[in-house]
Amino acid sequence: MKPRVLLHEVKGEGPPVVLVPGGLTGWVSWTPLADALSARRRTIRVQPIHNELGSAGERGDAGYTAAIERESLLMTMDALGIETADFTGWSGGGRALIEFALAHPERVRTLTLVEPAAYWILDGLGESDPEVTRLNQFLHALAGQDVCEDDLAEFLELAGLAQSKDQARNHPAWPRWVPHRMALSWSSEQADRPDRDVAELAGIRCPVLLVHGSATTDWLKRVVAVLDERLPDTRILELPGDHACHLENPDAFLAALELHLE
Repeated sequence: MKPRVLLHEVKGEGPPVVLVPGGLTGWVSWTPLADALSARRRTIRVQPIHNELGSAGERGDAGYTAAIERESLLMTMDALGIETADFTGWSGGGRALIEFALAHPERVRTLTLVEPAAYWILDGLGESDPEVTRLNQFLHALAGQDVCEDDLAEFLELAGLAQSKDQARNHPAWPRWVPHRMALSWSSEQADRPDRDVAELAGIRCPVLLVHGSATTDWLKRVVAVLDERLPDTRILELPGDHACHLENPDAFLAALELHLE
């Protein structure tokens, strides 16, 4: 595979803010917040390749890597004529933005990272977590495969979006999650693990807002804590809820984000 300009939607006028989604539902997850942000800002929702093709029912391609994800975002910014922007990413989107900011720091004015799924940071510190190991073994086994509804329910439990597989199936968002389940087949090791050392994190010198839910998994809280320790300019926002805390508390999240962007 080769990098390419991502599907994107632009709304509003003003300073650009780019929203990068997590690995399941993709850009639709940002829709309510994007609409609110667009009242004051040029708001760009991007759809990463794995979300686009996975949501269309395509199996993951072994040639898809973290570098392709990174350079596709760069090509999209170039195509839009955006030299610098404020970037906000959730989960896998947060992980992707860490890589983007390390490779292209001159393009990033600020970062907002909502529970970035950057497990490689813990591995690099020798802090491999059993929960992370189980999640990665599960996802990497799905790479390039068909993903059934039972796989989806197990992922939602492992990712901290549901307490159990049964609860996942009864979650109000279940009908929205199901059509995007093939996106999980794009979560190969080469796609979610960049070739980085933890010491490089100090190179992210822009202001960073770190967000986590009060009830999220311990390993995601630990990733946020390490970023807070390693990055020179950070602020932590804890919101009630789980991995989707920013969606569960949109007013509080948007207020903190606006303050951060100013």
